[in-house]
Amino acid sequence: MDRDSDALRQTWSFRVGLGLLVVLALGFGLAASMNYLESEILSTGPNGPQTPATVGLKFERVAIASSGRVLDGYLVRADPVACADAPALLIFHGVKETISQWVGAQLFLHDHCVSSLVYDYAGSGDSSRPGSLAAIGEDAPVVYRFARTSFPGARLYLFGHALGNAPMLEAAATFSPRPAGIVVANAFASLRGIAARSHSYGILATLIPDWWNNVIAVAKLHTQVLVVCSDGDSVNPVDDSRDIFAVAIGPKSLAVLHGFGHDALYRQPDETWWQPVLTFLQKPALPK
Repeated sequence: MDRDSDALRQTWSFRVGLGLLVVLALGFGLAASMNYLESEILSTGPNGPQTPATVGLKFERVAIASSGRVLDGYLVRADPVACADAPALLIFHGVKETISQWVGAQLFLHDHCVSSLVYDYAGSGDSSRPGSLAAIGEDAPVVYRFARTSFPGARLYLFGHALGNAPMLEAAATFSPRPAGIVVANAFASLRGIAARSHSYGILATLIPDWWNNVIAVAKLHTQVLVVCSDGDSVNPVDDSRDIFAVAIGPKSLAVLHGFGHDALYRQPDETWWQPVLTFLQKPALPK
């Protein structure tokens, strides 16, 4: 009996010890995966030299203060004389992008009577460092309030490109007053899903918690939503956009474009890509 008891205790001790090792290993894996993803995905070099002035636009270089960080941004106003009741677009850009790359898109929007504000997240461009999921999430409501103040009385819409959809959608349910509408462009369904599709992250993809799940986030929104994607996008597949569109609960529309690459909307902005957005921006906001 004593021998059996000793064996049972040894087996139990082994299982407890093994369980602790698994927990410790998993904890280390989660921390390592977060640090790796944040350092690889959420940081860029300094902002480029291009500003809206480079393409002949008047603009404001804004510094948005948030929790001890300062976020760099370009604000362009539509012509108040030529553009009555111009809507405004708050742009959450994609991974490895800086505001200098969005100058062409801001010119296009200005020429179509749309004001815009694009900013660099913590860790990107000339904004404060380091970048982190937590910091980007905390900053989104602050930037929204700044945009509200900057475009008083305007119909303010949100616009997310690629990774920028994630902090935008996650925070948008808390925005008050709510935006007139939200444009989800070239989005992934979840950060875990995009990591799993990439061979670069390997086993880390299996350790990533369900951070930044756009399907879950969009289902919490009570405003009109436009989802835009392209069958030529080699980064985020059309099916991810369809999954997001399927669960949106407010008035919604889906535009599946043909042949446009992932970054065409800001690298070569044109009428074909942007027309669904321009049409959407003319829709009246939902009653509060």
